[in-house]
Amino acid sequence: MDVFSHWLWGMALTRGKMSWKISGPMGVLPDLVAFVPSSIYAFVSGIPRVNIDDNTRTEDIPIAWDIYQWSHSFTIVLILFISAWWILERRGHQNAKQTAWIFVIPWIAHIILDIPGHTINFFPTPFLYPFSDLMFDGVRWSTWWFFTINLVLLLGTWYWVLKNERDQSISETADTADLA
Repeated sequence: MDVFSHWLWGMALTRGKMSWKISGPMGVLPDLVAFVPSSIYAFVSGIPRVNIDDNTRTEDIPIAWDIYQWSHSFTIVLILFISAWWILERRGHQNAKQTAWIFVIPWIAHIILDIPGHTINFFPTPFLYPFSDLMFDGVRWSTWWFFTINLVLLLGTWYWVLKNERDQSISETADTADLA
């Protein structure tokens, strides 16, 4: 999936519960932690930039797969959740478990969206790593119909989120006016 979609899905799924300054980055972090170090390594090593097309394979991008397996696994999400919960509990946060859960929702959504949006040849999503090699042969997220479905669902979700916020705001304004 493209980074903009991951960012927007992360924001939409946690809207009103977490700042977009956290949810957006959390939605793209699984890719950033895999591909930024790989890009730096390639640059420093003088490895030419890979042109991604239908023939590009996972092994064409050095280091990224080693990190990607972890960053796209529910194992790392569980570790993040437990860590956030523990830190929040130690700081006396009243809803530590719920807040920790909301914190990892964008990362979970990222993995779920990538499972059908990657082929077995180019960064399949190893969502059960390191306990299982189970991966699905999806389609490239850039395939026109897959990208269109994502775009329609994303636009529909944001329409629904913003409409509900507006309706709630109108309702609260009416309630306030009734009290006056």
